[in-house]
Amino acid sequence: MKKIEALCATYNLGRIKGTIQQVSGGLLHTMYHVCTEQGEYAIKWLNPDIMKRPDAMQNMINSEQIAHMFSDVVPLIAAKSFGGRHVIESGGDYYLIYDWLEGRSIFVPEITEYHCTQIGRILGQIHSVNAEVRGVMPNTEARGMYDWDAYLNLARNQQAKCYYALKQNSDRIKQIDETIVKYQQEVLQTQVISHRDLDPKNVMWNRGQAYLIDWEAAGYVNPYQELLEVLNYWIADKEGNYQSKYFDALLCAYMENCKVSGVNWEAVMACSFDGMLGWLEYNVKRALGLEGSKKEDCMEGNNQAEATIEELKKYELQISLLMQWIKDIV
Repeated sequence: MKKIEALCATYNLGRIKGTIQQVSGGLLHTMYHVCTEQGEYAIKWLNPDIMKRPDAMQNMINSEQIAHMFSDVVPLIAAKSFGGRHVIESGGDYYLIYDWLEGRSIFVPEITEYHCTQIGRILGQIHSVNAEVRGVMPNTEARGMYDWDAYLNLARNQQAKCYYALKQNSDRIKQIDETIVKYQQEVLQTQVISHRDLDPKNVMWNRGQAYLIDWEAAGYVNPYQELLEVLNYWIADKEGNYQSKYFDALLCAYMENCKVSGVNWEAVMACSFDGMLGWLEYNVKRALGLEGSKKEDCMEGNNQAEATIEELKKYELQISLLMQWIKDIV
């Protein structure tokens, strides 16, 4: 861990005490728990392959600006600043450094109405802020369809592990993508700055208080699209079945700050698949060697692609019930 030692020396974090521990959970970057004479830190080593992308550095800078902007609105963990910079460099690598928070993420079956209430209230508080961040602009251009046929052919030629899952579900994946593209321009007309990835893994709980972490996806989003995604993350049991009491808790807390009436929920519902589809496309490219450069990227890409296809299928089965519950309220 000489790189971490050099980082601590360069940025005056103090002499390291004990063993540097890698923290599990990161999919794209690597997190370490580091204790020094001056304090405890979570140090995130940013994936070099990710940081080579043309927009990666600016996106990372923007995400931390957004996190700091919301620090007076909701409880969260944002990266420390060094000379006005949050993304820092050492030895050719880039890092984010956080004060260590002693806590953990909560997953099913531990999620309760209490947790859903907190998440709904926090999301509503974020969406109610008319936030603006210098240099962060909403995306007003709808994307085209992903080239699923090209990916499928390449997966077949490479005998990729994810090929059979892609082949068996390619028609439905393309239908979902077509519907997203159809409604995307309408959904893009209403946007707010938000976290955009409030999966349970990105919320740390300490003494019953939720703290939002990992703001890397932060930016503009349709608030109702994000609300659907958050409901899907938090109100399902381990079998993927939605729990009405969790739905009521989360949505009622959200509506303390935001209204949900007068919305084209059909369009929002269609576009709520966009995040999962984008994650699927990214991991298919990892599986095929079009993203990343390590053997682990290929293996993880295959695994994540197969898992995401299963999540898409589950979400599609449940979304009609979720929409009915929303319509009963509005």
